[in-house]
Amino acid sequence: HNQRIEHLWVDLVKDVIKVYATIFMYLEDKCGLNIDNNIYMFCLHYVFLPHINNSLKEWKSTWNNHKISTEGHLSPIQLYTQGMLQCGYRGMEDCNNIDLNVYGIDYNGPVSDDNDITVAVDSPRNILNYNQKLLLQSRINPLEEDTAGYGIINVYNKTVQAVTDISRNSV
Repeated sequence: HNQRIEHLWVDLVKDVIKVYATIFMYLEDKCGLNIDNNIYMFCLHYVFLPHINNSLKEWKSTWNNHKISTEGHLSPIQLYTQGMLQCGYRGMEDCNNIDLNVYGIDYNGPVSDDNDITVAVDSPRNILNYNQKLLLQSRINPLEEDTAGYGIINVYNKTVQAVTDISRNSV
C-alpha cells in the first residue's frame, strides 16, 4: 500500500502542484508578483483558488477511476465498492462517545519536539469591503476564459489592475 501512496503523491505533484508552482514562479519573475504585497496575494488567491480546486477535483476523479494492474485492473473506487459489498461497513465509531480533546492522539507515537520546524502561512488580508468585492466579482470571474489567449496569467493581471483601481477609487 505504501507504494500506491507514493505513486499517488508523485502523480499529484507532477499533474497539479508543479503546474501551479511553475505559473507562480513565472508570475514572480515576469509579472512582478510580490508575496509581501497584500493586493498581489489577495488577487493570487481570488484567481487561482478556484482553478486549483477544479484541478484537484479533476485529478481526484481521474485517480479514483484509474485501473490498478495488480488488483485485476479494478479502479480504487471499484475496490472500495467491492470491499463495502463483501465486508460491509467497518471502522465506523459512534461519534457521540468520543472525547474530541484526545481524539487522534497516538500516545505510543513519536513525541513532537519544541524545536520542530513549522511554517506559518497567513491568509491574505481581506483588502476589499463588501461592496468593493461585489464590484470585483462583477468585473472579473476568476474562471473566465481569457479571449486574448494568455489564459490564467492574463486573468490574474487583469484582477491586479481591477483591485488596484477599486482600492484607489474608494479612498
